[in-house]
Amino acid sequence: MTVNVKLSEQAVRIRVTRGEFDTLISSRAISLDVSLPRNHSFRVNVRPAAIGGWTLESDPTGLWITIPRAELEAFAESLPGRGGLEHSFELANGGAVEISFEVDVRKAREE
Repeated sequence: MTVNVKLSEQAVRIRVTRGEFDTLISSRAISLDVSLPRNHSFRVNVRPAAIGGWTLESDPTGLWITIPRAELEAFAESLPGRGGLEHSFELANGGAVEISFEVDVRKAREE
């Protein structure tokens, strides 16, 4: 997998290839696993939700993001456009974190 995750202040951007997006749209999760020293790892997991809305779970070992399947299917119809899906989650401190999900259309042409 070549899932690309960019973390910045109050934002997480996930960019995937068309093949990874096809995996996600077929009801299977995709993930990025980063090995860290002392046998630790950090995982970012994205999965489709048959029912319900966006969810964001986290702990020191990773992030688990769920995107509604209906939104993924509608997004698939817009490809190879350059836009993406976005969702904002409110934080306990009054701020918010923005999750962006994109398909790398340049790599889609190469696959």
